[in-house]
Amino acid sequence: MKKTSSEWLKNEIVRYIVRMGLRPSDKLPSERELAQIFQVSRTTVREAIKKLEEKGVVKVEAPKGIFVASDLHELSFEATFSVKFSPSREFIIDLLRVRGTMEELAVELTIRNSSEDELLNAVNELKNLDLVDPDEDMRFHRKFFEMSKNTVLMNFFEAFYDLFSAIWHPPFVERTFGRASLPYHMELLDAVVKKDVSRAKSMVRMIIEMDIKVLLSS
Repeated sequence: MKKTSSEWLKNEIVRYIVRMGLRPSDKLPSERELAQIFQVSRTTVREAIKKLEEKGVVKVEAPKGIFVASDLHELSFEATFSVKFSPSREFIIDLLRVRGTMEELAVELTIRNSSEDELLNAVNELKNLDLVDPDEDMRFHRKFFEMSKNTVLMNFFEAFYDLFSAIWHPPFVERTFGRASLPYHMELLDAVVKKDVSRAKSMVRMIIEMDIKVLLSS
């Protein structure tokens, strides 16, 4: 991520709020001053402030200025990063293994933090997805991160999401790429609805290993 991007600046402003010990209703530097502090354009500052305002971190009161809107314990940091990659099998395998590790935890927390009705409703929803479609497959896996009720884990998934979305389509992977692991997806849902944590985590590993096996043979 470029150091002049509004996404980068958004996180830097959050860090500035924490570092300076600012509390709700405390005033932030002006747009001009923030541009000078972080050596960016005022346009970038405005974009970053808009994103923070949408998240409820700051509020803009014209013509008074920019004010902190959230207390420190309410501020949410987002995991954002930049990765240089070529569409190689090795890179995709590395990405799959990282996702698999995170998803095992997400599935475990989903089972432990959800009621039987919540799990049954989720499983019925996921059974109707066309998992051959890369976008539908992403919806399937994302559901467990959402239901984990762990905001940190969900933020990490969001940070990976754009990268997954970019490579989970031709020409990087074929649209039929995930077909071999479809039976394991159904077994995962069966384990989830039965609250079998060990088997559910095992099915996540099987999905990942099958995807890697197909990738290596292509």
